[in-house]
Amino acid sequence: MAVGRIPVPRAALVLYLMVGIANVLAFGYQFVMPRLLRPAEFAILTQLFGILLVESIGTQVVQAATAKLAAQYRARGDDDALHVFARGWLRRMAIGAAPPAVAIAVSAPLVAPALDLTTFSAAMLGVTLFLSIATTFGFGLLQGLGRFVWLGACLIAQAGTRLGLGALLVLLGLGVDGAFAGATLALVASSLLAFVPLRRLLRAPVVERAAEIGAGETRFFLLAGVVILAYAGLTNVDAVLARVLLSASDAGAYAGAITLGKIVLFAPVAVGFILLERTARAHERGEDTDRALYLALAFVVATSGAVAAGYAIAPAFFTGIVVGGQYPATPALVPLYGLAALANALLSIWNAYFIGRGHMRIGIVLAVALVAEVVLLVAFGRDAGSMVRIVAGVAVTTLAIAVAAFAITRARR
Repeated sequence: MAVGRIPVPRAALVLYLMVGIANVLAFGYQFVMPRLLRPAEFAILTQLFGILLVESIGTQVVQAATAKLAAQYRARGDDDALHVFARGWLRRMAIGAAPPAVAIAVSAPLVAPALDLTTFSAAMLGVTLFLSIATTFGFGLLQGLGRFVWLGACLIAQAGTRLGLGALLVLLGLGVDGAFAGATLALVASSLLAFVPLRRLLRAPVVERAAEIGAGETRFFLLAGVVILAYAGLTNVDAVLARVLLSASDAGAYAGAITLGKIVLFAPVAVGFILLERTARAHERGEDTDRALYLALAFVVATSGAVAAGYAIAPAFFTGIVVGGQYPATPALVPLYGLAALANALLSIWNAYFIGRGHMRIGIVLAVALVAEVVLLVAFGRDAGSMVRIVAGVAVTTLAIAVAAFAITRARR
């Protein structure tokens, strides 16, 4: 096939190292922006990214489902199905993403005042939605085909462009608009790079099995959508609600806690990419899938767990390093928010495992947890401390249910 690969174990290690570089650059963005922007502006930027993550849930669905199906066809050696899938779904993604992206951009003058955003930033939410779909489809193909080095390069390009251009535009006086524009241009850079190794696959001739193959793929995309939608909402809805429910000072402090929490979520990124691909491939071949899961969980506990433990031991120290001294109320929130982030980091590993095996009922658990979190935040989230307690309680409970679900399904095998 035209999508040659280097051996998976070595590529997986390289991916982890490259994702580490991308995470450093992403941390650089989180480190620089609280210092270049005022606390109120930084809260707006945090809200923008929260909205972007919630509105672009489809892009996360695209990557996870694409990786699963590409790995499945690869395991079968079904090149025809892979060609049909890559070409057909790229076209469908572009056609499907265009209307909502245009609608968001056109309605920006009406949406911006309601969300307390500038018209430019509101319009850019539509642009980023469209770009994210193309980018993550390419990422999903690279992930499913085991092209981990190219995937790592794309992640580095995206994080580096976001940091460099975002900081430059803020320094030029564009404020939040500049910071968010840098993130949008980063999607352009990573999208162009992702399609370089896939160009021959996407030019492959269409075969006759499109209808047969497409029906099963559509069903899986829909089921994966439930899982990813619920998880993304669960881990980002508090960022969106914070500026609505909290005072300006509390919202700024909470934004600082969210920023530290994102660092805990960095480690599972590469691990989840590798675990989903290996689980899908092993499951398709009838091989053991649990060993990779245990290794992934152990790695996340060792890395993200160490960061969360540091937050519990020295919250003021780490708050000063990450977001600076202009958020005096943040250290009190960090220990418990770090625990919530660790629970969500482990939950992301379980999601990759369940999607890789095609066990999509986990989406029901996540959807119920999301509804519970929203209800509790709206009803009882009157200050930053109460919001952190609610988020942590929901995260730990949801993780416990996922572990119990695995134990039950494993006992039934």
